[in-house]
Parts: sequence; C-alpha cells; structure tokens
Amino acid sequence: MTFPLIKNATQGTKLLTFALLLIFGLAFSIVLDTIITTTNGSNLYDLKNLQISQIISGIVSFLVPAVAYVMFVQEKPCNYLGIKKLQTWSLLGIVAMFTVIPFLSWVTEWNDGIVFPESMQALEEQLRNIQAQSEEIIMVLIGQGSLFSSLIIIAALAAISEELLFRSVIQKAFIKLFKNAHVGIIVTAIVFSAIHGDLFGFVPRCILGLMLGYMFWMSGSIFPSMLMHFANNATIVMLYYLDTRGYADIDVERFGSTDNILVIIMSLITTVAIFITCNRFKLKNDNR
Repeated sequence: MTFPLIKNATQGTKLLTFALLLIFGLAFSIVLDTIITTTNGSNLYDLKNLQISQIISGIVSFLVPAVAYVMFVQEKPCNYLGIKKLQTWSLLGIVAMFTVIPFLSWVTEWNDGIVFPESMQALEEQLRNIQAQSEEIIMVLIGQGSLFSSLIIIAALAAISEELLFRSVIQKAFIKLFKNAHVGIIVTAIVFSAIHGDLFGFVPRCILGLMLGYMFWMSGSIFPSMLMHFANNATIVMLYYLDTRGYADIDVERFGSTDNILVIIMSLITTVAIFITCNRFKLKNDNR
C-alpha cells in the first residue's frame, strides 16, 4: 500500500479529514456502546458493559482516528506516529512519573478543594457528580474485574490509544499551527485534560499531559510517553486493586500526599531535573 492515501492533500483537507475521523469515531463508538449495552442489559455499572465500553472508546474514539488520519494524509505513517527506536535515556520519564507523585498529590488536593461561588453551586454539584461517576466506573472495573483485565483496559489500552491521538497527531498539529513547540505542547496538555471531563482533576492531569508531551517532543518516539502513561495508570490500578481486595489498607486518593513542604518542593525539583537531563540528551543527539 502506498501512502498517503489522499494524494496532494492541502492543510485544509488534512484538517477536515482529521475532524471527520474524530466525529465518526465518537459517533460510531456511541452507537456501538448503545447496541451492546441494550443487548447485555441497560445497567450502566455492569462489569461486562463497562469493559466493552472502555475498549470501544479506546479503539474507536482514539486509536482508529489517529492511525487512519496518518494513513490518509502522511507519506510515512509509522514515522509520523513516532514508532521509532526507543532511546535508553528516555526511560528516565518513567522514573519522573514516580518522583512527581508528592508534588502532583499536593496539586490534586488543591484542585479538588476548589469551591464555586454560591451562585454556581448547582454547576459545582453537577461537576462533582460527573467526577463521582467516573470514579465509580473505575472502582467497578478494578473491584469486580481481574487485575489483568484492569491493567489491559485502564492502563495499556488507554496509554496506547490516547498517546497516539494526543501526542502523535494533535500535539504535532498544534506545534505546526503555533510554530512553537512549547505552546503546542501546553495547548495539547490542556485539551488532553479537558477531554477527560474532570474539572476537579484538571490541573494535575494537565501536568501529566505536559510531562508526556515534552518526553515525546524530546525523544521523537511515542514509546516513552506510552510507557509513562502506562506506569501512571498501572500504579493507580494496583493501588485500587490492593485496597478493594483487602490486601492492603490504602487511601488511594491521598497516596503520596504529604504536608511536608520540603518533600513537595524536592519532588518538583527532582522531576524538573530529570526532564532537563533528558533535554540535554536530546540536544546532544541533535548535534551529532
């Protein structure tokens, strides 16, 4: 097969193609989800329905539009997606996902503690309900499902599909649009966080998006970002699994949190130092 499938595509054609693929993916995902839910029973929190729904969402809404887009309009789809050799130094990104935990936990508590003005209490309650529903879905998937299925659906599938869409495609598009890598990465992180629909977890998820975005930009390979994303989600899965199965008494929501401001500052400094080190490796490779 010769790529791109759409020859001599203009920027307008590329944008339209991407938009249509996203809309089609979302619409088709909703239709499939409705059909399957109706067939298996309408209980929203049925384990089987939730597992199928999450798989459909990851593949049809994120993975397929990303892969189809580059096949339609890019000459070298695999290269464009960042399917390249993984640099050893980029694995430091996985370490950063753990060094950032105290700082990120502090940001999470601050973000979750935001209180709306009295005139907007109805909106806050609605947003809190959305957050609670998302948390309940995660609890059902992990609490009732096996550890293997939870790691595959919540950690692996999400890491692969979301990174291919947001980092490989959307981030590259924004960097090209704004002609500035930093602006493109920041905007992508904002979109990445916003698409999850959790206002009270917006800032920490945006920070994670920045970490994933900068690692992809520095390494040129999508694999480090996928591994970092997987490590983050897999850690959450493991903590919930140990807690819900009674293997350990863990307050997952406060995991890694501390009131020690020195620990929080060191967490941030260490994480930033890791990315500065990675950027030096990037510059060294660029100058070869």
